[in-house]
Amino acid sequence: MIRYHGSVRGTRTSAGELVRARRERLGLSQRAAARTCGVPQSMLSRIENGETQPSIDTLRRVLLGLGADLHLETLPPGEAGEGRREKQRSVWLNRAVVGELIRDPDRVVAIARDNIARWRGVHAHRPGILAALDHWEEILDAGVEEIVSTLTGPGEKAEDLRQNSPFAGVLTAEQRSQALNAFRVDWARRHDHGRGPAGRAAGVAR
Repeated sequence: MIRYHGSVRGTRTSAGELVRARRERLGLSQRAAARTCGVPQSMLSRIENGETQPSIDTLRRVLLGLGADLHLETLPPGEAGEGRREKQRSVWLNRAVVGELIRDPDRVVAIARDNIARWRGVHAHRPGILAALDHWEEILDAGVEEIVSTLTGPGEKAEDLRQNSPFAGVLTAEQRSQALNAFRVDWARRHDHGRGPAGRAAGVAR
């Protein structure tokens, strides 16, 4: 089973519903979103209406154009603690970004600044998004410790900022897969006592 998660933690949705929710959250028309994502408007319409199931590459391209990363995970039904699990998975991915930040801060910050500059043009008429990007600029200027705190720290403010994280593209597909696999093993060790191997999550792609 492939499960998609939208911005509301623990909510299951289709690929089309996920794309539509992200586009509407950013205040983009379907035409503007299609242009930004580099796909025909007719294709975007079919995806949103559930008339076609996009490939992983197409869905990733669309979501990256809308300023989001794609997380796909195959799981058995009945996974418990779903909302908490999704929150922890996000933290693990952010920790992987932090690892790259510490290893090569210039590269990671440059990617974030490039994303911010591109998204400013896309969201020029969205004051809420622009305010979040302004805040991220301040965080980048403050240095590595402030970035780490925002990416991994608790609190509603940090969580809200992570919804518009500018670090898309920092991790390679292999790095994302490794981080998610490590998280899945850790989660199973801590929460799946008494469940057999068949009941645990398997096969992660992002």
